[in-house]
Amino acid sequence: FITSACAAATVSGRDQHHTMSYEELPNSAPHTEEIRSRKVPMLITLTVLALTGGTVVVANRGGAAASVVSSSLQAKDSAPAGPLGPKDSSASCIETSDAVMSGYDLVAYFSLDSGDSGVQGSSDYTSTYNGYSFYFSSAANQALFEASPTSYLPKYGGFCTYGIAEETWWTWETIKSNGPNGDPNVWEIINGELFFFMYKVPKYKYDTLCSEDGVSAIIAKGDANWANYTSGDTDSYFNTECFWWDDDCGMSNDECIDAVTDDDSYACESR
Repeated sequence: FITSACAAATVSGRDQHHTMSYEELPNSAPHTEEIRSRKVPMLITLTVLALTGGTVVVANRGGAAASVVSSSLQAKDSAPAGPLGPKDSSASCIETSDAVMSGYDLVAYFSLDSGDSGVQGSSDYTSTYNGYSFYFSSAANQALFEASPTSYLPKYGGFCTYGIAEETWWTWETIKSNGPNGDPNVWEIINGELFFFMYKVPKYKYDTLCSEDGVSAIIAKGDANWANYTSGDTDSYFNTECFWWDDDCGMSNDECIDAVTDDDSYACESR
């Protein structure tokens, strides 16, 4: 087995041959206390933005221009705390401006056969949850999600399950900026929950641990780690940027799945 199954340079988009390491962007937004002390100049600024067409961006995030100031302040006060204070959407992997899991339909996985590729969703069917956009392939799937979002949310925000559960060197800082990457086409339903992996080797390693440690134990380990990383806000952060698109192989020095096993029927719940 490879040593670092889910540690990889981040790939944005679908070009798996072009790798890059994102740098975490500084959070330039003022703290809540500063916002409260600067309501007047902020209102003036927003008024100027409105006159210059700047309300398009603000309206998309906070509703009508007339309520932008109050919506913005409420968002600062009520944002999930997370390990570093208010949700930092400027971190590369958890940017709220992009769709979760590259826009793949999370509901569709629950009707796919094991090993099938994910189903790409469409912005025509979009739901918002905790500030993130989720795309679906049909109005029916969108409705199912909206009726019970937590039934379909990906475990560990859609990051590599093996990386979260077993790779102890990750920190919240490195997760936000570099992964561990997920692959929307390498997934598994375990005990009714959706898990993603960087590629097939870490999935195989995770599934093997199911037979050694037991399903409940290995899931509990990942759950505890993710809760620690997010300070308990386990459904508040999702992968929108950090993906790996080679289902079979990792980075150049990693093993491919055919070098590890020729068994393509492995699964956590069957072990």
